[in-house]
Amino acid sequence: MVRIKKILRHTSGNSAPLTLAIVLVVIILSCVVFEYMRLMVIASGVRDAVQSAMIDVATENWDDAYNGLREGYSGGYTLSGTDWVVKLDTGDVYSRLESTLGVKKEGGKYIKYTGPDVEYTLSDLSVSMQNAPLAPTNTGGISQLSATGTVDVEVPLSFGWGDLPPLKITMKLKGGFTPKF
Repeated sequence: MVRIKKILRHTSGNSAPLTLAIVLVVIILSCVVFEYMRLMVIASGVRDAVQSAMIDVATENWDDAYNGLREGYSGGYTLSGTDWVVKLDTGDVYSRLESTLGVKKEGGKYIKYTGPDVEYTLSDLSVSMQNAPLAPTNTGGISQLSATGTVDVEVPLSFGWGDLPPLKITMKLKGGFTPKF
């Protein structure tokens, strides 16, 4: 530490390489921090859009939802004769994402471009609907009509000049339908 102080106080220009090194380290660390923030913003936006699409799908099942007002639950059932039958559909989440996020289908993946560069890729979306029980005996179980799913997101890094592998995340999402009245 004493030597560094001596070098910094020396007036013959010996501290110029050290100053340059410090500036380069600060620039590189700033690039890493900004890249991390970019990745988190993209992942958050994709998560919110996919979850919103899943909530839309759960909400679209409202017309099939049996309104159990007295018990305070609802599920996707329809009366067929004298029996209640489960009636749910999973909708088309990808088509909603095409309009919301502006992704384009290429092969088995959905890709978002920023100019000529790939911003992120979505693949392997799976959505499943969970129905609330018609007459629940256990209040700790599923109490609403809900949609759960996963999607794989791949974001290429802009830091590292293409030598670093892309960020790959499998997001787990959940959305549900709760009646207002």
